Amino acid sequence: MVHHSKSISFFRKPAFLGTSMFGGFVFLIFQINYWQTIYAKNVVIDVKQDSLLFVRSKNHNYSNFKRKDFSIYPSVALKILKAIHHNPNIRSLSELCAKTSLDSAIILHTLNDAAKQAKVKKYTIDLNRADSVELESLPGIGGKTARRIIKYRDRLGGYINKFQLLEIKYFDSSLLLNNNITFIIDQTSINKIDINHCEMALLYRHPYIGKDFAKIIWAYKNAHFPLTVNKFNEILGIPRETSVRLTPYLLFRE
Repeated sequence: MVHHSKSISFFRKPAFLGTSMFGGFVFLIFQINYWQTIYAKNVVIDVKQDSLLFVRSKNHNYSNFKRKDFSIYPSVALKILKAIHHNPNIRSLSELCAKTSLDSAIILHTLNDAAKQAKVKKYTIDLNRADSVELESLPGIGGKTARRIIKYRDRLGGYINKFQLLEIKYFDSSLLLNNNITFIIDQTSINKIDINHCEMALLYRHPYIGKDFAKIIWAYKNAHFPLTVNKFNEILGIPRETSVRLTPYLLFRE
């Protein structure tokens, strides 16, 4: 009985209680990190954006959102992460509230804090060598956009600069302003057209030439063979802007 009473008193000591609480807290942090690595990366962003819209709606209780007297614990973040992982189709604040049984103001506060503390990933992509998998790894680029980027690269013969991506249908221009994405260009991999020895069909298939310009270039080449850069720039009927864009894709006789 004496030994039993001593063991009970040990478990009541502040040192043991403090150690237990610390251990539980560390375990909770590991749990949060674990769930952060497996939940869908875009879902939280979508929920957060929808939540911010919800805050601005007329029916939202602004007084709840403005309160600063509630506390945020790791357990709250863990509950949100689990709900998002197990319900990947969540797209609204009301759905998230229903799945977590948390107040909307607490959810918003937690998501905002998580966004501030999240480590921002940096991306470096070589536009002339990247495959569809690499392109799809970029935020904001899906399978269709990745295929369009590669298809347009093949038609051009390679990219000269990143702003040519704006010529692709449905491309999100904001990606070019994203400081976390670095586009590099390897111009040694550009496939140039030998202007003096190519077929006419190869000319008009190029995005910057087309059928009409191809006929003009072809006629001028036959009259002034072989073409040089200076001769090419003298061709009438082709806008100066077009010839400047096109010159890096052509191989001339020096």
